[in-house]
Amino acid sequence: MATQRKQPVQTKPQPRAATNETAARLFLTGFVCLCIGFGIGYLVGKPSSGGGAPIASRPFQTQTSPQSQGQPPAQNPAVAAQNEASLRALLMANPKNLDALIELGNLYYDQGQYLQAVEWYGKALEIDPRNPNVRTDRGTSYWYISQPDEAIAEFKKSLQVDPGHQQTLYNLGIVYLQGKNNVAEARKAWQELLKINPNYPNHADIERQLASMAAPPPITAPASQKNTGAGGKK
Repeated sequence: MATQRKQPVQTKPQPRAATNETAARLFLTGFVCLCIGFGIGYLVGKPSSGGGAPIASRPFQTQTSPQSQGQPPAQNPAVAAQNEASLRALLMANPKNLDALIELGNLYYDQGQYLQAVEWYGKALEIDPRNPNVRTDRGTSYWYISQPDEAIAEFKKSLQVDPGHQQTLYNLGIVYLQGKNNVAEARKAWQELLKINPNYPNHADIERQLASMAAPPPITAPASQKNTGAGGKK
């Protein structure tokens, strides 16, 4: 379920032209700083002998939350604030700028501000109501603000447009299972997902989860009836 999150273009002011003498000093200073930077970068970036890079968590172990459309790491707050200001400026000029609406929703989502993400994804869907990617991200945002019914409603709208939208099916299963304790609907969503794509990236975890759902309940011995009342047989 992958939308590519495009970062807003950041413009930088052009420096003024320097004199020859100033340029030479700047070049020498920059060269020295570059050498120092390489040395520090080598020391900081050199891996320790204890282990390698961290491994991403797996969906049904440490991360059993719905996935967004290609969610990148959260931006630096200062960069996010600058991008937010740029997007809002675009929308002040043209409130119907669909790309800006979606990117603002993405920005809030990536910063964990899911209520704002719901709002701006909603504005984008007013213009493009048949966008299953935005619809899925809005549903996922609803999940993160503890509104599973609204999340499911958005996922169902996404599937009305694209019945085979894989990320929607994956997320729908999670919300049915974790948010509504509805095993039957979760199973239905994930079975449909694996029918469409047996090699879905999380298929092994999904198959294990489906197997656990299908396990029969433990058998317990029925309680015996005792004839202890008046007129009962001995």
